[in-house]
Amino acid sequence: MENFSAAKAHLSTVVAMGIPAGARRVPPRVVQGLVEGRSLTRALAADLLTHMPELGSPAEQRLLDAWVEQAADTLLALSDALEERLLDVGSTVGTDDREKGHDHDPGAVRR
Repeated sequence: MENFSAAKAHLSTVVAMGIPAGARRVPPRVVQGLVEGRSLTRALAADLLTHMPELGSPAEQRLLDAWVEQAADTLLALSDALEERLLDVGSTVGTDDREKGHDHDPGAVRR
């Protein structure tokens, strides 16, 4: 969670300081999608690991446990990938809004 907080702080700093001319523009809705996707995949992984049903057979239980753990690991890997992408686009957030004279809040949801 510390990496995510650092990414949000970085995004806020970049938006406040401005973006160099010629930087690739990333719409705020893309950043919001990355933030929401990362949060959702983390929550789903945690939920999946807390609801592990008990089966009667030890062999079946081992298979189910392995499958659930693999699914949770996949969700966490997706969450990490979204976080990396969020860091990648962090330096280009908000350019379109500033050019149009709008303030940008990286935490605001736009629909």
